Amino acid sequence: MTEVGGRTPANGVEEQFLAEHRSIRECVQRIESSRSLVELVDLLAEFRGLLVRHFLNEEASDGFFDAMRNSASRQLTKLDQLAKEHWELLSQLDRLSEGARACLAGPVAAVLTEAQALAHRIRTHEAAENALLLDTVYTDFGQGG
Repeated sequence: MTEVGGRTPANGVEEQFLAEHRSIRECVQRIESSRSLVELVDLLAEFRGLLVRHFLNEEASDGFFDAMRNSASRQLTKLDQLAKEHWELLSQLDRLSEGARACLAGPVAAVLTEAQALAHRIRTHEAAENALLLDTVYTDFGQGG
């Protein structure tokens, strides 16, 4: 089993990865259930900070992506796509936030629909990362069952 920074890729990075993903899921649920544009604007600002910290942690030299690159080179294409998608997600979140602020008295339904689309996209993204981790842990490291 390959060690990264004195730990197996599935240990220290995994704990932080899972904790951050729980926080993201909780915030996504709050965004999905938001029915107030004012509340949504605040949630999106909070969420952006959470995502930026999370994405930077994943992309750090000792983060999740680096651990996966060092231990599961067959996943490089997926990792590159997920890293690219991080910044696309933030761009979409920024557009949504701008739209929400611009139309507080306008087309609320359209903004809430886009928020739900963003939440769905992030769920899909997080599921892809989770699947990548599980595949690597079980296939490449032989850990588990």
